[in-house]
Amino acid sequence: MPPRIRTVEGSCWSCKERRVICDLTLPTCLKCAKTGRQCDYGAVRLKWTDCVASRGRFAGKKIPLYHPPTLQKNTDHHLMYFENELLPRFNLTNTVPTIDLKILEKDPVLLQSVVAVAYAHAAYRSEDGKALSLQKIQTRNRALKAFREQLMGVQSDQLSGSLFIANVLLCILDGIIEPITESSATHHHLVGGKAILKQWAGVRGVFKLKYELPVLMLSIFTTMDLTHSLLIGDKPYFEASAWAEFGECEPWWGNVKSDDDFLETMAILSQLSALGAGVRHENNTVDIGTLLSIQMALEQQANRQLETIKNSTTAAWTAFCSVYRHSASVYLYRALSGLEVDHPLVQQVVASCIEVIGGTELTDKLHHCILFPLLVVASHCVVKEQRGAIRKSLETSSVYLSFESLRSLEKFLEQRWLKLDNSPATTQMSWWEYFDEIANVSCLF
Repeated sequence: MPPRIRTVEGSCWSCKERRVICDLTLPTCLKCAKTGRQCDYGAVRLKWTDCVASRGRFAGKKIPLYHPPTLQKNTDHHLMYFENELLPRFNLTNTVPTIDLKILEKDPVLLQSVVAVAYAHAAYRSEDGKALSLQKIQTRNRALKAFREQLMGVQSDQLSGSLFIANVLLCILDGIIEPITESSATHHHLVGGKAILKQWAGVRGVFKLKYELPVLMLSIFTTMDLTHSLLIGDKPYFEASAWAEFGECEPWWGNVKSDDDFLETMAILSQLSALGAGVRHENNTVDIGTLLSIQMALEQQANRQLETIKNSTTAAWTAFCSVYRHSASVYLYRALSGLEVDHPLVQQVVASCIEVIGGTELTDKLHHCILFPLLVVASHCVVKEQRGAIRKSLETSSVYLSFESLRSLEKFLEQRWLKLDNSPATTQMSWWEYFDEIANVSCLF
């Protein structure tokens, strides 16, 4: 049996000595902050005798050598933080793509984007977040500058792939980690990502990579684009049939077969979004036959899940898939059928979904990746007693994810519930009016 790894590369000296997993937060990791220990990430640990350095070029001199590390000078630290702390928050499995440092050194656009995302998240979690805000803005601006310069230069298929991943990272930065409320940066990043995909001839080859970073980033973008399109009434970039291509790869939801319930649900959501775009922008009316066909597909999946949820080994995944399925049903009733918030069919779906969210089948990690269904279902809660399960789920996810988008979600839901309780007209709002305040600000999944 291989030895158990108790530390991560780049740990502070205190965590190395105690053989505990360091979270790599700068300037002081959370474990040292909680225990009041001195947190030092120096490459060489200095030993002191009567306040005198015992080795190094200052040996014998009474000169304090410790200086708190600055994030801007430690790119390697950001890459380790990105790989060990940030990527796992966007992945349901234990298989996280490794970052090839040699490739990143030759790709300044991707490198700057990784550093900006890692810095922003580390600063957000840090107790000194406000003090680090200027450097955080500077790293973001450097990433945007490098991205725009490359975008205006000569393009190749390899550069298109690099630009796409950098674009996804910027979308994560401005739409999830720290949403920018003053502008529609998230929406513009998604539009830009679609434009890059149109120019990237090798995008289909990403599915053959199976376990690489591009697969993870493509799955994240595809999900963000879909959930965003559902909220604003746009057609998603990928058609419904494309979701099956993620089968037997390592996207953010893990390695599943092409006919898995989750991929089927996402394909249905993609179909619903395309229909919704026609309803909103072209005043189309979806024929009853199409609606019934989609509803039947969702009901057939629900019947299958009634059997699999009894199996302890598949219960958690079944519950996860069912939460996304419920969000599809709410969209079908609200956006395409025009039913009001308090309609019995809508509320029946809401009650069923909240029962799953408040149940015991979903693991903590699965709770972290149901934010879009949570938004859809929770915002339609007219029964006050149901809201407790929503708050509990959000509280659990907020502690682990440390994303500002969760605060935006919590704020939106509290305001929506207040309006539902005090303004009957709120239940008559259309789907698009209902989510207008949050649609262009955050990316949730």
